[in-house]
Amino acid sequence: MTMKRYVNIKQVSGYSSIPVKTLYEWSSVGKIPSIRLGRKLLFDLHDIDQLMASMKSTNNQEEEIVNIIIGNVHGNGI
Repeated sequence: MTMKRYVNIKQVSGYSSIPVKTLYEWSSVGKIPSIRLGRKLLFDLHDIDQLMASMKSTNNQEEEIVNIIIGNVHGNGI
């Protein structure tokens, strides 16, 4: 079975666990790409995957932030 590339807002919500209301808001301000066909709003799952990947944080990022803060507190970071 082939997965659809373009899906409606309810399907995106189920796929990403992002609430429908949030998707509408993000779409209206351009945070998430969407396609409007009349009254229908469609999303490209490739765009959704890219958005989700860009929102990931890694332990390294958190570690770097902590090291910067600790360095600033101890006078080493300035």
